[in-house]
Amino acid sequence: MAEETAIPEPEIIKISVFTPLIYVGVVLSVFVAFSIIYRRRRLNTLRQTEPLFKENYNAILYQNLKEQYHNQNIPKDQRPHEKVLKAALLRRAVEAIRRSMKLKECESIFNKLYQNGLIGDEIFKQYEIQLKFQELELKEIVQECESYKKGWVQTFFPVAQEICFNEALRRRLKAMEGREEALAELWQCFVEKTEPAKPKTKKTSPAPAVVNEKETTGENKASVEDTKEEVEEDEESDEEANNETQKTSTGQNKKKKKGKGKKK
Repeated sequence: MAEETAIPEPEIIKISVFTPLIYVGVVLSVFVAFSIIYRRRRLNTLRQTEPLFKENYNAILYQNLKEQYHNQNIPKDQRPHEKVLKAALLRRAVEAIRRSMKLKECESIFNKLYQNGLIGDEIFKQYEIQLKFQELELKEIVQECESYKKGWVQTFFPVAQEICFNEALRRRLKAMEGREEALAELWQCFVEKTEPAKPKTKKTSPAPAVVNEKETTGENKASVEDTKEEVEEDEESDEEANNETQKTSTGQNKKKKKGKGKKK
């Protein structure tokens, strides 16, 4: 009985020391391969996405000048001066500030359109990518400023903002000049279209004026005739008065002569 109830001993599986190391190595290799593939795909998608803005020629120009400045194969006389690099960096900062301000102004519009479903995921991703890119651009500009001179950032960015605002005002003034020419052309087209309809209104409107002129000419003629009749009547009355005065004077002369003859 004691032999029947005996518990069998469990088998011990021997594992080598390399098995966990192999397991960890396989997991790490899979993880690394997955991360590499994921990053490559993400980079390909980012490259395929079209940016919202055009190419930043100011940044490209600064990079080219910087390469020429640090290139030792080029002689010192042909290398660009440090002031030229600073001016190019300033232009790069102006463009970066302009783009970042434009994106911040349009942030609420993009969010509303995306929430209402009027914009797809691709366009909204383009906007997010452009925001991140501008943040990185500004950070890189800050690092470049500190490389030239420590503490230059405090005076660098206010100057860049003033340049950006002045250029914006110039663009608006130029746009107004172009609008004036366009509006003048539109006004001329409108006048040319409305000119054929104007003679019709002119033909109808002067008619009462002509009638009034005829009436006024008739009235003038009548008044002239009345004045002529009055003048003729006055002349006739003057002639009659002269005749009467002559008759009275002749009668008095005759009476005087008769009186003189009787006295004699």
